[in-house]
Amino acid sequence: MKNRRIRSLASVAGGLFFFLLLSGSAAGESPDPKAAVEALLGAVETLSRGDKDNPDPAVTRRISQIIDLAGVSQACLLDTWQKLPRSEQENFLSLFRQVLEEVAYPNSAKFFKSTRVEIEEVKVDGDQAEVQTVVTHPEEGMVEVGYRLRLQEREWRVQDVLLDGVSLVTDLRSQMQKILREQSYEELKRRMREKLG
Repeated sequence: MKNRRIRSLASVAGGLFFFLLLSGSAAGESPDPKAAVEALLGAVETLSRGDKDNPDPAVTRRISQIIDLAGVSQACLLDTWQKLPRSEQENFLSLFRQVLEEVAYPNSAKFFKSTRVEIEEVKVDGDQAEVQTVVTHPEEGMVEVGYRLRLQEREWRVQDVLLDGVSLVTDLRSQMQKILREQSYEELKRRMREKLG
């Protein structure tokens, strides 16, 4: 039953991380993880008020600044990442960022539209932090959304999002690894480009 609810939430949220898509976050100017998440929510709210088919590039770029795209890519590609030359790692990051900014962020903004978000708890342990929020969604009711962050170069960057306790990076990694295992890295990139239409 819980797994069915998670899948339903993932669908409503545009996946947040659903098949090669990642949830958004906001600018990395924040001195603490709570402020970073508050900035995230502000950016997503701004995006939700705009045109979903033509998202404001300034807002989507701002969202990308706090996501640890390289870290998420490494966590999802595993050994494949290490085998890629630096130039191809950069190509993958560029494609990944494009999918996020043109598809994932607008879909996530749609999920958060007309919701109420409350920050419940903030835990900091050195350069690691977790911010727990509760989202009240008009259709799904109360949803717990947790953000795992890491301090990098004096900026908090989102490394994972937990939807009712389920890691969305783990879900994304599982989907990517299935394609890598059964098909190829080139097929993974083809599917990502397909998301861009």
